[in-house]
Amino acid sequence: MSNEAKIGILATVAILISIIGYKFLKGQDVFSRSEEFYVEYSNIDQLTKSASVLINGFQVGTVKDIFIKPEDQKTIVVVLNVKGGIKIPKNTIAAIKSSGLVGGKVIELLFSAPCADGNCATEGDYLQGITTGLLDAIVGKDQLDSYLNQLKYGLTDIYDTLSNKANDPNSKGGLPKTINDINIIMENLKASTRDLQLITSSTALAIPGISKNLEEITKNLRSNNDKITAILNNTEQFSGNLSKTDISKTNEDLQITMKSLNTTLKTTDLALSDIKKITADINDGKGSMGALLKDPQLYNNLTRTSKNLDLLLQDFRLNPKRYVNVSVFGKKQQVYSLPENDPAQPEKNK
Repeated sequence: MSNEAKIGILATVAILISIIGYKFLKGQDVFSRSEEFYVEYSNIDQLTKSASVLINGFQVGTVKDIFIKPEDQKTIVVVLNVKGGIKIPKNTIAAIKSSGLVGGKVIELLFSAPCADGNCATEGDYLQGITTGLLDAIVGKDQLDSYLNQLKYGLTDIYDTLSNKANDPNSKGGLPKTINDINIIMENLKASTRDLQLITSSTALAIPGISKNLEEITKNLRSNNDKITAILNNTEQFSGNLSKTDISKTNEDLQITMKSLNTTLKTTDLALSDIKKITADINDGKGSMGALLKDPQLYNNLTRTSKNLDLLLQDFRLNPKRYVNVSVFGKKQQVYSLPENDPAQPEKNK
């Protein structure tokens, strides 16, 4: 056998293996005969190709193709590839449902009884299609109403029990207390909402006045725009003059003035210290002033001396002859006679 023939046979085998592998990956049985059926849906609920086709949970085929019907561009046509030998009635319903809570979508073939002669669907027939929800897929459509009724009555009983527990003043536990706290919170929220509504209403009444005041302020600013501009210009001019001022020279003068002021303050402190020391010496009775203020004997002597000097001057005024006796013509000096009421001797006058 030539090399060209070997290469041709090898290429043919490779192509066949590729086709068989591709169909196997898509879930199609390559070595058995199958039939195709068509189903139209308005919504396929994210059904994908190669999804399983089941009868009572047993896989009898796969979804071969999915496309939009060209006539209306709304209806979805699904092509089912069913194993040969599986006979289904013409009135079979192809229901799309979930395979579980986290599973994908599958198609369940639903029929009440096996087909008889003349009642079996043939290849290329269209089957009726429906889409079921998650609860229908888990519970079943026939039992869904029953489960919903049981759930409704169960929830009603739970609500009644919780309500009785919450309204019972003798009830203890976390749940009744939580419900009571929630009721209190709701009442507080209602009161807060009511207060907020009142505040909003009062604020809404005050808004026109505020708007009017803002309008007047705006008018005043507009009318005084020239004055504001002049103030800004003066401020800018003052800033320019301040920047041109020799700050360093002014700072030196200020330092000299502060030094002179410190010297004056030190001199004042020394003078105040001396005055304080003199005052302390006077209070301690030191020196003439201290003795004058603190020595009672000296004070009494000065008082007595002042009084005697006053009496002396008074007596000299009343009796000058007692102290001066002048004779112009050599007349004999008269003898001084003591007056009856001598101011210098008040004891004898009594």
